[in-house]
Amino acid sequence: MSQQATHSKSERTVTAIRFPDEMYACLREAADERGLSMNYLVVKAVEEFLERLIPAQELRLTRPHVG
Repeated sequence: MSQQATHSKSERTVTAIRFPDEMYACLREAADERGLSMNYLVVKAVEEFLERLIPAQELRLTRPHVG
């Protein structure tokens, strides 16, 4: 299965992420089962996470500020 990139190579930053061994194994298996790269799955997961993230200005602390 071929996936088309949503960004050109010139718009990418190379980085290293450390995963717990068990999570890495699950990610590898999920990618292999779907014929996708681990990079593709991670990028899509982060995109979805960021879309659902509550804007910082809307966050409310549950504990009172001490100081």
